[in-house]
Amino acid sequence: MTTLTLVKKTSFTVASLATTMLLSICTPVRAFTFGTAGIQFDQDTNINFSFDRSRSPYQSNLWVAQAEPENNGYTNIARLFYETKASDNGSANNWEGTFGNAVTSENGSITQTFRFLKNQTYALLLWSDTGSGNSREQYVSSSTFMNSTLWWTPDTQFRRDECGVAGCQLAVFGNFMLNPNSSDSFTNINGGKGPEQFSSLTMAQLANGTQISFDDLHDAKPGTGLDFKDFTVSAQSVPEPVPGPVPEPVPEPVPEPVTVFGTMLGIGALAATRRKKKRGQEP
Repeated sequence: MTTLTLVKKTSFTVASLATTMLLSICTPVRAFTFGTAGIQFDQDTNINFSFDRSRSPYQSNLWVAQAEPENNGYTNIARLFYETKASDNGSANNWEGTFGNAVTSENGSITQTFRFLKNQTYALLLWSDTGSGNSREQYVSSSTFMNSTLWWTPDTQFRRDECGVAGCQLAVFGNFMLNPNSSDSFTNINGGKGPEQFSSLTMAQLANGTQISFDDLHDAKPGTGLDFKDFTVSAQSVPEPVPGPVPEPVPEPVPEPVTVFGTMLGIGALAATRRKKKRGQEP
């Protein structure tokens, strides 16, 4: 190899490496997130949602919504749970609604599995009937970008002024504490930790199972605080099945020694017969 050829090959290698590095830097990396910034995975992921409790005079239903590009809109994809009435027994137990009484699901199961597709942005929407008979009269989102002033949803009564008063974080995630029998603030119940400290989940938390809870704006009035106990579910990731071992190729059968010996005898006998015939044909 000449010096010129070596220099050319080296230059090409360096240029290729630089191009690869540049493409890697310029290509956007989709990171995992599950919280007030939205829900997104870097691979298709199944999540089990299980209903816990509702505690609100509103009649609510929880949907998974998929955001459109640039978060300019959304589509309701799947309804996880919905209330058939506002509570089990009126205002008893702080308007408590339990599964099988006030709450059900499309297939009647307390656990629903939803498959989040990789690199797509999702949010959980809690829609509520505040007394009009319209099950989608008002909503709050698990994602703050969908509760911000950038959003406007036709035919709903989403009240931006209440979001402005109480804050746009209307869902909490993680190992927080709730006390339905206490009028104390969420922050005091959680030892001084405010809702902003429960704004996202880690993969480990999802793998172990954790809580998500909403405030449906019933409490979002001047002078009052959010309690985040209006609609509570748990979430847990479903492990992907581990592929089994790849079967080893079946080896070609090796002829037994006796078979090989027998084949050789047959070939020898055939050759002897041909020689005899040839001699008999000679003049």
